[in-house]
Amino acid sequence: MPATLTWLDLTASDRDKMRRVLDLFNEQGTLDEMGIGNLRDAISDALFPGTSYIQTRLRYVLFIPWIYRRLETRRVRSLGVERSARQAEIELIAPLERSDDNEGIIGVRARHTLVRLPSSIYWSALTRWDIFRPQQSQSWYHTNFDTLLDGRSDVGRADDPGVIWSRDAHWNPRMPEPPTDFPWEASFALTPDEADFLLGRLQETCTGTLLAWLASNGTDSPAEDSWKDPEALRAPQSIRDTIELARRFSLHVEGMPLLYNLVVAERRRVELSSDEEERIDEFRAGLAEWAGREAEEAQPFDPDPLWELVARRGVRVPHHQRLFIEDWSRRIAELVPDMIADDPQLRATITQRESHLKGARARLTSRSRLMEWTPGVGVGRMDFRWVRVRQFLTDLHRGLAA
Repeated sequence: MPATLTWLDLTASDRDKMRRVLDLFNEQGTLDEMGIGNLRDAISDALFPGTSYIQTRLRYVLFIPWIYRRLETRRVRSLGVERSARQAEIELIAPLERSDDNEGIIGVRARHTLVRLPSSIYWSALTRWDIFRPQQSQSWYHTNFDTLLDGRSDVGRADDPGVIWSRDAHWNPRMPEPPTDFPWEASFALTPDEADFLLGRLQETCTGTLLAWLASNGTDSPAEDSWKDPEALRAPQSIRDTIELARRFSLHVEGMPLLYNLVVAERRRVELSSDEEERIDEFRAGLAEWAGREAEEAQPFDPDPLWELVARRGVRVPHHQRLFIEDWSRRIAELVPDMIADDPQLRATITQRESHLKGARARLTSRSRLMEWTPGVGVGRMDFRWVRVRQFLTDLHRGLAA
């Protein structure tokens, strides 16, 4: 049966943390069979802070504050704000559907059964980009809604408990007002004033990142890959170093799920007498193609810049994870491409990694789990949220040019 996560009697803050964990499973290319998602996310955050893979369109960053400010104007109280905000976010779906550009509407199918609202999906952007200024969770905002609205003196700043927030300070004072017909009419098209405000937020809060650079210097037609974008390649050296690390790491670990799937398919053929020849051929071909591209790189992959980046970002790298990456890198550098698929050492590295991560539920050591395999699980190259950021940049630069 499929894996599930269950939690009981958690606080609102606990639920916020759990939702952020669940968001990680939505990142591209990564049912994280090899347990490297924290490394992918560290690079993603270094390039594109405040973003996530389940975000869709940039103007949601304004829709959410506009909705909450309407609730503040109506003097909704803390006990009702979560319910009222949910209703308003769901009601926003219909006018967005009527607009000319309706790609990326959150909840368009689920409607009233929607579990993850846009506000929870975008809250990290609102705090990281200093739009919601207390730098606190959405549940904190709901709990303290009355206090913030009334300007009482018992809500301190997140970064300085001795300083008290005054009324309305919780939203960035430079945020543009909503259109007069909002929320009855809505679209994803940013006005020039709105785009200029968001550009300022990114320039001020994401300095030194690819996101801020492309917000200032990019176009409304970014390249298919971040490491091929002409404007990205003209960024300062420190940004280009991170882009190159992302490109190189993405290519280097692309072979891991290919080899893992190959070994699983072969194990199924032996253990389950399953006809896996076609899949085995597919994974061998994919692994050979990848190994050829990896071998064409000027230098073998060096994990040290990766460890330096995650250390700067305060990301914990478990000892077993570090050894796994380094063992993989060392062995790949020692082999010619034709040897990779059948190398006993690489196969043992993959098998041991899965066993360490999953224990008795590892497919390569559990016959019952072997039966549940989905071919191609985890296969794909990491793009570090670029497919979402591309859309953000398109929205931003079209707004600036409007």
